[in-house]
Amino acid sequence: MTQTWVVDSNCFIHLGSMAPDSFVKDAAKILQINNQMLFVTSGVHDEIRNVRFQRWSKKPKVLDEFESLLNTITIDDGQIRGLGQLIGEKASPQDVDLSLMVLASQLHREGREVILVTDDFKMTTSGEKANLGYTTCPPSTFIQRLAAQSSSKYKGKMKSLSRRVRAAEMRYAISRVHQYDIQAKLTWMVDSLIEDRPRSQKPSAPSEVNLKRALQRALAGENIKGSHLKKLGSLPDICKPILSLDAHLSELTSNTTSERLRDAYEETLLLLSEVLEAIGLDLAPLDESSAELAHGALSGYLYRTETALGLMAKMSGRRETARLHLSRALQSATLIDDSFAEMHAVYQLGLLAIASDKWDRSARLFETADRQAQLISASRLPYLVCAGISRHLMGNVQLAEQHIHSAKEIVSSDQKEASSQLMNLGEALLAIDQPGLALEVLDEAMECALPYDAQDQLQTLSEHLLMANAAMTQTDMLHHEGLRSLLDGLNQLSDEEAEEFAKKIKVIEQRADEHNQPFEDTWKDWQPSSQLIPKDATLRVVRAEVDENEDTLVVVHHLELGSIGLWLPEGEWSVSSGHLLSFGNTRVKLALPTSELQERHSIRGLVAVEDTSQLLFKAPSDDFIPESDD
Repeated sequence: MTQTWVVDSNCFIHLGSMAPDSFVKDAAKILQINNQMLFVTSGVHDEIRNVRFQRWSKKPKVLDEFESLLNTITIDDGQIRGLGQLIGEKASPQDVDLSLMVLASQLHREGREVILVTDDFKMTTSGEKANLGYTTCPPSTFIQRLAAQSSSKYKGKMKSLSRRVRAAEMRYAISRVHQYDIQAKLTWMVDSLIEDRPRSQKPSAPSEVNLKRALQRALAGENIKGSHLKKLGSLPDICKPILSLDAHLSELTSNTTSERLRDAYEETLLLLSEVLEAIGLDLAPLDESSAELAHGALSGYLYRTETALGLMAKMSGRRETARLHLSRALQSATLIDDSFAEMHAVYQLGLLAIASDKWDRSARLFETADRQAQLISASRLPYLVCAGISRHLMGNVQLAEQHIHSAKEIVSSDQKEASSQLMNLGEALLAIDQPGLALEVLDEAMECALPYDAQDQLQTLSEHLLMANAAMTQTDMLHHEGLRSLLDGLNQLSDEEAEEFAKKIKVIEQRADEHNQPFEDTWKDWQPSSQLIPKDATLRVVRAEVDENEDTLVVVHHLELGSIGLWLPEGEWSVSSGHLLSFGNTRVKLALPTSELQERHSIRGLVAVEDTSQLLFKAPSDDFIPESDD
């Protein structure tokens, strides 16, 4: 397992005072070659903002030189206070140190080997007391361990730096001899050096890793070593039924009717049950190690299947069922050590939490997805924006602003790409019936697209913004008060761009106002649906609600018509936000909405459908089946 370093401010202060100008470049190579990462919290940035490399020409700021190597995570004040209370006020380190301890513990729980670099012995003893899981070492040992991994001609300079920093650490510890018992700290410092020396190790058990990979290759139809095949015994045949899951998923398409989507979900769930039962019955007589080997090899197939089930359930409006499947997908992803899979599952869980207004849960999920994105150098923008929104809605303004500040740096580096990502996020928020959130995100996506004059994208964004405006309820408007000022921090427009943006928004708002007016003409007699809905038109479902009589109100939106409500009789309608509706050959009646429905849903009219079998609901999405990487 590769090492993850969480580094405190004092380490950077030591480096600023003593490090040669070759240190950062050499450290970057070492970290990259060994797949190691440096983490800090935003509080560290504040503490070392003005620290400079004293031995370098022009004395650049430490933070500027280390910027590309640091993964910065913002820690919630509530988590910091919680850890401080757990440790006890007198024994508790300072807030920035507590934030590093929280971060180190979080990274440890994600399955990493975490080493907290600090010369504050209290962070070691407090971490052990609270059972936070990480290990610690002083900055001198951290530098020494980097030197041990270096093949650079500057390796000697790095070792010399380690000795100088260690001498400074010792002098400081001895100077405090009359304030506390330094024996334990000196012992810890010496132990960290002893632990760092080369030592004979038992050969790791590559056999287990190799056998897992061999089993995966055998299932994929590849040739494997005879010795591996002999050790696997009957496992390839026992696990073979799992292949039917990927074969089934490859035949699925999510661009299908809501009824077919429900059938696909049931078929996939039944097949999964049959496969697990067949494999479980054959694994039962085998020993525990064989079963563990099989579970590890099968986890990729189970991740893909549970993700597909989760997203199908989500598209059908069954959010709690979706959450269960996606939680199982996340658990399977951890077994295959696939950070991308974990990130994807956590992101989907975060969206479900937003759909249920569970802001604390969504914040934690998106912050976890952000850490996973940093681990694999994926785009962090959607996760940071969602985390910022969630923290804002929790009332944690400071942490929300910190997330948006980090997102702003990403936006400024590539506005065109940021616009696409924000548009995708806005579409995802519309699909979970969060038009208020979608409106603000799409607003920012349009700002980012303006400098590039991307007409197709601007047109799509205008349509999405119009629908989000139409879908807004009074609750949404109150619920998300102050969100615009937060997200305005994502991008800065020039005066000319701001003027152009204002013109586009004014047009959208004028159209939205028109769509808020009830239809002038209604009819009580059945009329061809084409009299109301243009032939071959597609309407997007904004939301679906079932009343106490089991009747369903489906609110749909059309670019020219605005929003209308379809009143569907008792029956099972697997319809959810984001579905696309088209009319077949049927007739409709049109009535004015009640004042209550008009206020709640901003619909222009209420429609009854003579032959509901002519309604075709489709669930548009083309990416809910994760690709296989086995």
